Amino acid sequence: MSKKRRKFVKTGLIILIVIIAVSYGYRLRTQRLEQAAAVLPAGREVVVTRGDLSRGVSSTGTIAAAQDLELAFDVGGKVKDVFVQATEKVEMGAVLAQLADTEQQMAYLSAKRDLELARFDAAPNVIKEKELQLQIAENNLKNTTLKAPFAGIVARVDIQPEEWVTSGTTVMRLLDTSRMFLNVGVDEVDIRYVEPGQEATITLDAYPELNLSGTVVEVGIVPEASGQVVIFPVKIEINDPDPRVRVGMSAEAEIVVEKAENVLIVPFEAVTSRDGKSIVARVTQEGVEPTEVVTGLSDGFLIEIKDGLKEGDRILASNYELYRTFQGGPAGGPRGVGGVRVVQPGGVRR
Repeated sequence: MSKKRRKFVKTGLIILIVIIAVSYGYRLRTQRLEQAAAVLPAGREVVVTRGDLSRGVSSTGTIAAAQDLELAFDVGGKVKDVFVQATEKVEMGAVLAQLADTEQQMAYLSAKRDLELARFDAAPNVIKEKELQLQIAENNLKNTTLKAPFAGIVARVDIQPEEWVTSGTTVMRLLDTSRMFLNVGVDEVDIRYVEPGQEATITLDAYPELNLSGTVVEVGIVPEASGQVVIFPVKIEINDPDPRVRVGMSAEAEIVVEKAENVLIVPFEAVTSRDGKSIVARVTQEGVEPTEVVTGLSDGFLIEIKDGLKEGDRILASNYELYRTFQGGPAGGPRGVGGVRVVQPGGVRR
């Protein structure tokens, strides 16, 4: 065979070997991807994306008004007039009810006359006594008129004309609904996370479809008695009051105590722990690669990934199989997750 012909045959063999090697590599890669697809059916993989996370403290309570006061006369007597009715709006200082005041007027005039007489020839201490008696008579006369101490809504009227009432007996209830609050109790385990200024989401038992925003305005420093559980009072102001919200309604608040925005997030169950490190199963062309990550905030469903992954990476949605592999269980066996080769960091395979 000529030298030129031998060179041509040698070159042809090299080209053939290269073609066979490339073809084998392509078939091997295709087989691995098909094998991975068989082991990882639809829904078993997730793509690392960005999103917002928040962690909250939940508690229940009741809706309250800015001011809620039960009104009473400071003197007793017969009711002469009632000028308002329930659900009526009133301004501060408006006259709500009036007692018959004949006796109080007589007492006032008598005290005034006694003081005028005393000022002619009585001793100074006697004059002072008459002045005090006049003040008491004047106050008793004023107190036969019940006025609104603040602008609000009359929630309840418990008297009617000709009825006799005693001093201190509740006759009306007045609400100031210009601001509305939710009073809740937070367990001592969670109270350390709650502070004024935090946002809250409020849902009403009566209107579950209604979501209201709120802000923590007050965190109690003294617990309330609640059996064996230590509960601290927390007041949340409703930022966007709805006319359907009424005093006394039951509601639940989710207080946001921590949040992270536009961060990498993955399912909580996608992360497992090994030797004190957080591990996810990253899906690559070669198989499944255990990857160490640094985690952050979690809401119990999703968890923040601070380091170790990038947006667009694919991982197993659940790390159960990988965890079994670490433990030497049957799910992984000697070859890895369900027959897919587990590639150790650094390229070491097992």
